[in-house]
Amino acid sequence: MKFAASKATTRNASVAGLAAVALLGATGCSAVNMQATTLRYAPSDGIVANVGDAELRNIALITSEPDSEARYIGTLGSASGEPLEVTITVAGTQTRFSVPGDDTLKLEDPANEQIIPSSGGRPGTMVDATVEVDGVSETVGITILNGTLEEYRPFVPGGADPSVDAHLYETPAADEGGHH
Repeated sequence: MKFAASKATTRNASVAGLAAVALLGATGCSAVNMQATTLRYAPSDGIVANVGDAELRNIALITSEPDSEARYIGTLGSASGEPLEVTITVAGTQTRFSVPGDDTLKLEDPANEQIIPSSGGRPGTMVDATVEVDGVSETVGITILNGTLEEYRPFVPGGADPSVDAHLYETPAADEGGHH
């Protein structure tokens, strides 16, 4: 009997060991790898950056082509609550923004519209931009977007051409060859 009890004990220990290994295998990835849900990110198409006291939120350039005019969108704010002069240089063009200390500067507002001759990048990519604030200078990547998404069409300099991406929204016609 002692042999039978030992055999059962060994079998139970083996089953428990296999269960522990299976459990470790199922959860082991999160134990040794970074979890994506813990990452901080900007849930938008534009970039988020802080340069000096300037807060750049959802900044992007809207254009139709790399060599066409591009318009800034997004919001600039002052972390210090004091007015700021922010200069952004893209593709050799400097653009100066006066950020109020007690409010934000929304670049989508017609009064704040800033257009540059060229973004230097294709829509869907990023270009390097130099941001200068009170003697602090930093290079950041700025997203280049076009009018493919309807919410960006009003900001494409010269207007968006909806026929360029119309094929993205077409439904294939049914074959009239008798397929039922």
